[in-house]
Amino acid sequence: MKELFLSAILFAMSTGSIEASLRFEVPFNDDWKFLKGNPVGAYTPGFNDAAWEAVCLPHTWNNLDGQDGGTYYRGPGWYRKAFELPARFEGKSVFVKFGAAGFVANVYVNGRFVERHSGGFAAFVFNITGFVSFGNENIIAVEVDNTAPDSSVEFQIPPISADFTMDGGLYRKVSLVFTDPVHISLTDYASPGVFIVQKKVTDSVADILLKTVLSNDSKSNSEAEVKSTIYDRDGKVVKETTCSVELKPESSSEVEQSVTLQKPHLWDGRIDPYLYKAVVSVYHIDRLLDREEQPVGLRFYRVDSDSGFFLNGKPYSLHGLALHEDKKDEGRAISNADRREEMRDILDIGATMVRMAHYQYDQEMYRLCDKYGIVVWTEIPLVNRIVDSKSFEYNAEQQLIELIRQNYNHPSVLFWGIFNEIHNAKGPDPLSLVRRLNALAKKEDPTRPTTAASDDEDSTNFVSDVLGMNKYFGWYYGSANELGPYLDKWHSGHPDRAIGISEYGAGGSVYQHVDLPAMQPKPDSPWHPEEYQTEFHEISWKAIESRRYIWFSTLWNMYDFSSDYRDEGFQPGINDKGIVTHGHETKKDAYYWYKVNWNPEPMVHINGKMFTIRDKPVITVEVYSNGEKVELFLNGKTVGTKGSDDHRFFWTGVNLQPGENFVKAVAVIGGDEYSDQCWWRSRK
Repeated sequence: MKELFLSAILFAMSTGSIEASLRFEVPFNDDWKFLKGNPVGAYTPGFNDAAWEAVCLPHTWNNLDGQDGGTYYRGPGWYRKAFELPARFEGKSVFVKFGAAGFVANVYVNGRFVERHSGGFAAFVFNITGFVSFGNENIIAVEVDNTAPDSSVEFQIPPISADFTMDGGLYRKVSLVFTDPVHISLTDYASPGVFIVQKKVTDSVADILLKTVLSNDSKSNSEAEVKSTIYDRDGKVVKETTCSVELKPESSSEVEQSVTLQKPHLWDGRIDPYLYKAVVSVYHIDRLLDREEQPVGLRFYRVDSDSGFFLNGKPYSLHGLALHEDKKDEGRAISNADRREEMRDILDIGATMVRMAHYQYDQEMYRLCDKYGIVVWTEIPLVNRIVDSKSFEYNAEQQLIELIRQNYNHPSVLFWGIFNEIHNAKGPDPLSLVRRLNALAKKEDPTRPTTAASDDEDSTNFVSDVLGMNKYFGWYYGSANELGPYLDKWHSGHPDRAIGISEYGAGGSVYQHVDLPAMQPKPDSPWHPEEYQTEFHEISWKAIESRRYIWFSTLWNMYDFSSDYRDEGFQPGINDKGIVTHGHETKKDAYYWYKVNWNPEPMVHINGKMFTIRDKPVITVEVYSNGEKVELFLNGKTVGTKGSDDHRFFWTGVNLQPGENFVKAVAVIGGDEYSDQCWWRSRK
C-alpha cells in the first residue's frame, strides 16, 4: 500500500502539477495499523506493530460495541503508518490534514511529538515539514482517545454528555498536503484560508470582500501577488482583482480584496441553488505558487417573528430534519457514498433544511447542501451541560471558531448553533458561557444569525438571534395535540422572539405494530410500535404547518442512530426516533407522511406494509397520496374510493380473508395512474 501512496505522488510529478509549485493533496487513508489500548513506546519509529490490525480510514473502534446497548470502549487507541517522500520534495512545506478524530489526538512523526488537537468533530491541520525526512521512510503515529470526561480534566471538553455514542478513532479521511513555502494558510483553524464575506447582497448588487490568509514558511522576506477571480457556473470570468503583498519570514498576513457584481444570480435554496466559484491564486513574479477554489452562493435572508423565514426577499418554508453522522455497523466512520445516499433521501422527502446535530459534520455534507440548495443549521457540541472549568470553556470557544472558519464559505450554512438543551443535566449556570459564545460567533461572522436549541424556559433562550425549541409532547410528556397550544402561548408571551421547532419526534420500530388507532406507548419501554410514531407525526406536522410564525421545523431524526446507553424499543443501544431505520434501508410510514406533504411529485403509499401478520380480521387501512381520490382494492375487489383534503385516506371495517391478502391502492394524478401494493396475512 505504501507503493500506492508513492505512485500517487509520482503521477502528480509526471503531470507537472507539483513542478508548477501548486498545492498538491494526497489521500492518506490506506495501510494504517491500529491497536486498541495504550502500548508503551507506540510513537517510536522502531516500535513493532506487525501484530496490529490493518485498517483503512475512516475508522472507529465503536462501530459495533457502540450500538449494542450497555457499555462501549472509551479509552486510547493507536494508529501508525509508514510512508516515503521523494527527495525531490525537499523544500516544500508538508502538512497532515485530519477530517476529525474522536476526541483527543496526539500526533507524532518519526518519534517526535508534533501537536495535540482536542475536540471530536472539527478538522485540524499540522505542519510536519520539520519532522519528515525526504527520500527516506517516515513513521506517523497518532494516539486517539475518547475516554469519558469524568475520568480526567484532560477530557473535559464538549460534549460532556449527550444522547449519542461518542465514537473514538480517525473516523474521517486524512490527507497529506504539499505546498510552496509561500502559500494560502492551511493552519488557520484548518480553514480554507480564503473567506468570502457577503457584505451586501440584493437582487441588483452583491458587494463581496475576499479575505485571504497567506503564510510564508521560509526564513526570508517574500513578495507575492494575489489574484482573485469570480467565475459563473459556466466558467466565464465575472470579476477579477489583483494586489501585491510583502510577507515577512515565518509569519502570516491577511489580504483583503473587494469586488462588486451587478444583477447577481442568487443562490435560491432548492428553487435554484446557483453557485459561482471564487479562485484565489498566489504568484511570485510570474510563478504560480498556490491556488484555492471556494464556492460562492449569493443570498440574503431574514427571520420574522410573525411571518417566518424569507430567502432573497420572498417567504420560504424551512422544513426538514435533523441528522447524525452514524450508520448501522459503521458508527461515525461513514463514507461519502453514505452521505450521497443521505442527500438522496433528503431530496426525495422534499426537505428544504437540515439541522446538523449536535456537532460539525464532514465537508462533503456541506458541499452537497450547497449543490442541492438545502439550508443548514450547524452547531457545536455544547450539549446537555457544562462543567466549571476554564479549559472546557476555552475548548468550546475553539470548537466554535473551527466550525465557523471551516464552513464560512458554504452558502447553505445560514445559522450557527451555540448550544443544545444546555440544562438537560445538572451543572453550573451556563448563561455566562452562552453569552460569550454568542459574542464570539458575531465577531467571527457578523453576517449570519446565531441560534440555539432549547428544551427549557430559561434566560439562555434570549441570547442567540433566533431560537429553536426541542419539544416532545406526545412522547416524553403530554399528548401530541398539546404542541400547537404550547407554541401559541410561547409566541404570545414573546411576540418579538422568533421561534422554531428544532426537535420533535417519537420512537417507532418497523418490527412492532398495532391496529389503528394506536395507543401512546411508554418511551422507556421495549414497545415502540410504528403506528404510534406515524400518528404522532401526523398530528405534530399539522400543528406546525398551520402556524406561520414558526420560522423553521426539523423533526428528530432522519435515521435511527446509535445511543449505546439506551435500553428501550425493539433494540437496545439505538435511538429509534428516526423515520428511516439505522441501516438506512427501510423508510418508515412517517417518512412518507412528510414526503406527501413536502414533495409535490405524485405518490401513493399504503401504511402498515411492514405489519405483515394480522391478528384481527377487521382492520382500518390508511393510505397517503397527493391525489384527490384513492381507490382501495383487496384481493382484486374494490373496497371503495375515498377523498381527502390532508393527504390521508381511510377505509374502516376492512375484512381480511384468512391467510394471504393482496392489497392495492390506486390514484389518478394528472391523468396518470399511480399505485402501491402489499401482502398481509390474517391469522383468522
